[in-house]
Amino acid sequence: MTHDALDDDRPLDLHTALRLVKSAEDTARRELRGNEALQYLVWGLAWLLGFGTLHGSRFGWLPIDHEPALAVFGVAILLAIVVTIVVAGRYSRGIRGHSSFTGTMYGVAWALGFLVMGTLSGVIVGVVDDFWVRGMLMNGIAILIVGLLYITGGTTFNDKTQSVMGVWFLVVDMAALLSGSQHYLTVFFIFGSGGFLVAAVLETVRRRKQAQSNA
Repeated sequence: MTHDALDDDRPLDLHTALRLVKSAEDTARRELRGNEALQYLVWGLAWLLGFGTLHGSRFGWLPIDHEPALAVFGVAILLAIVVTIVVAGRYSRGIRGHSSFTGTMYGVAWALGFLVMGTLSGVIVGVVDDFWVRGMLMNGIAILIVGLLYITGGTTFNDKTQSVMGVWFLVVDMAALLSGSQHYLTVFFIFGSGGFLVAAVLETVRRRKQAQSNA
């Protein structure tokens, strides 16, 4: 029996097998979720611009009324949604089977969650007169949905960063609600957008380390 034959009969090294499994998981996650660092950056900038404009209107350091500020916030969020759909769609094109079903249902959960939020927002507008109190309640509902779906997405796609971000957003949401209508924008402006931007940096570092280890 030759030395080559003995090598062929050896069981696969455990560490090599684990690396192969981890690489396959990372590849599948990238295909389903796209470039997470780019998406975190886009959403961080959208929150920074949107909540920053509302904050400037609320506290007077921007010469803008609350209605135009709300329009800027809406446009920033809409642009972030469009970028997310384009990036995720590009990466998931051609995926079939269980992975396709998982990604599709995760997207449906986001859509239905915010449809419910829109319905609740309509109710809030009808019963709450104060603009800033309405904003606090609506944003509280929105960030609750975001936090829960981030935790769900992180566990579904084996993405620890996303799960940690979900927990972070729920903590930020509680802090914003407890701070009241006077200060909730400050909490979202600083800690909400900051959470996305920090995640973008960490995800970029992680991807570079992974690329170096796979090289």
